[in-house]
Amino acid sequence: MSKLADKILVIRLGAIGDVVHTMNTFRAIKKQYPDVSIHYMTTKTQACFLENDPDIEKVVVVDKNEFKFAKSKPLVQRLKAENYDLVINLQPNFKTRFVCFMAGIKKQLLYKKTFKRHAVDNFFQTAKKYYKNIELAAEMSLYLSEEAKDFAQKELAALPRPLIIFNAGGIISPRQGRTYPVDKWLELGNILEQKFKGTIILTGTQDDYKFLNPLEKLPSVKSFIGKTTLEQNAAIIGACDLMISGESGPLHIATALKVPSVGLYGSMPISRTGTYGNSCVSIKSDMKCIPCNRRKCKYIKGTDEIYAPCMKSIDVNAIVENVEKLLK
Repeated sequence: MSKLADKILVIRLGAIGDVVHTMNTFRAIKKQYPDVSIHYMTTKTQACFLENDPDIEKVVVVDKNEFKFAKSKPLVQRLKAENYDLVINLQPNFKTRFVCFMAGIKKQLLYKKTFKRHAVDNFFQTAKKYYKNIELAAEMSLYLSEEAKDFAQKELAALPRPLIIFNAGGIISPRQGRTYPVDKWLELGNILEQKFKGTIILTGTQDDYKFLNPLEKLPSVKSFIGKTTLEQNAAIIGACDLMISGESGPLHIATALKVPSVGLYGSMPISRTGTYGNSCVSIKSDMKCIPCNRRKCKYIKGTDEIYAPCMKSIDVNAIVENVEKLLK
């Protein structure tokens, strides 16, 4: 290890799914070089997914305002005091690069986004340039607190299995082409209830409730919409038997927790953010315009429609077929 960095800082401040997709990067380093000290800089929202990770020595929680030039001095001093040998900057905007430079960290590996690789591999290749002997794992791992897992266990213990999660939220997300219509969720729920006699678990934020409350009328359902913390929600996912979701942070949490998962894809490219792991499948629309990766769908722009036609075109029966395979 004398020729390589002994103490490194990994940076990713972005969305939950992005942070989850970086985990194979630092995990590969720790596996090959167990004596290396790894710190991870992220925002408070994502920190709960790293604080219990055995491969992370310290989580550096920051507010994005700390990167503003006039307010950056305390953060610079915090980083300088750690004497990092290397930064694996997976959020390489000017602000993060500047703060690391001011902190005197001489070596920075800068992530370069490409749609030619899956995000997990894309992040990994950033570190591979320096740690040439590391290997990319075929699956992800995610560690939650015992408190969160106990909460999920108590909430789900008495419910008939299989427990199938409908992560149907994100309807008011700035990105369209990720959410499946509520009427199709209802159709899907009734079919799965007939086939498996289990329980449909509903997850989502309070903002989703006004759209998703019709799903609470399904024959066997337990709703956690707006009722859990982020980590509790992840623990609920981890304690269930299968997840069905549009492309989202919770979907990637499920795959990292090795929960069999069916990802529904419209505008987002499967090659980039498809489900990652052995017990999951990605179903995509058959429309010729996908994956467009647009924030706003050109077909519903300027209308009151909230569901993109690519997501509406995904066949319920195709989902059912894949659920049957995964539950076997």
